[in-house]
Amino acid sequence: MTTTPETRRAPRGALIVLMALVGLWVAWGLWFASAPDTNPGGQCSGLGFGCTLTPHDFAAFAGAIVVAPLTVVVIAVTLVVRVVRIGRGSPRTMWDVLLGVLLLLAGAVWLIGTVAGSL
Repeated sequence: MTTTPETRRAPRGALIVLMALVGLWVAWGLWFASAPDTNPGGQCSGLGFGCTLTPHDFAAFAGAIVVAPLTVVVIAVTLVVRVVRIGRGSPRTMWDVLLGVLLLLAGAVWLIGTVAGSL
């Protein structure tokens, strides 16, 4: 029985996921920056009593409800994958540690910003 040599692959999976996440944040940032701050036709802004959110407020709401939690989930899953790979003795351990530290820092910055914004 012959064995095939183990092939080494570049760690592209997590990088692709993180780049897609960066693309999502860039798209949301462009939407947030370009959304008008008033409703068309002079409609009242706010929630309730027939009023609706302005496009700018809706973009902020979507960022808080969709983009930020999705980011937390992606970072958490990616970090778990990193820890598992380190535990299995991955030859790319330094890459895993560096990416894990960067993800932890990003999560800490998000958490600090969220807590500071609620005060």
